[in-house]
Amino acid sequence: MAVIDFSDRPEEIWCVASWAFRQVLDDVMSLNLENLVMAEQFYKAKLFSGLHMGFLEPNLADTITKAMEQVAIGTLSGEFRSGIYAQPYGDENTLKQYCIGLEQLLEVIASSNIRCRRILNDVR
Repeated sequence: MAVIDFSDRPEEIWCVASWAFRQVLDDVMSLNLENLVMAEQFYKAKLFSGLHMGFLEPNLADTITKAMEQVAIGTLSGEFRSGIYAQPYGDENTLKQYCIGLEQLLEVIASSNIRCRRILNDVR
């Protein structure tokens, strides 16, 4: 199992099979090859089976979050062809599981964004 956490709140933590976690990171990198800082963070995340957004510089966390949304939406809509198809285990069943995971990732991101907006509004 691996996680991407946007906070310590359970609804803002994406926990999936390690292969799905690595695939999301690989798919995001395939669209951001020039971003060496992101590549370094993803390398570390794969080593530790986790990406902790709260430990990242806010602009980097925002860039990564937006890129994950782009990949998830693009994959689910068919606009983006995930690298999962090139994997030896990239069969129809695995793709379905991956899509379920992407839907869950989008829900976690949405939950995190809603809470962040509320906090910003309260501060203002």
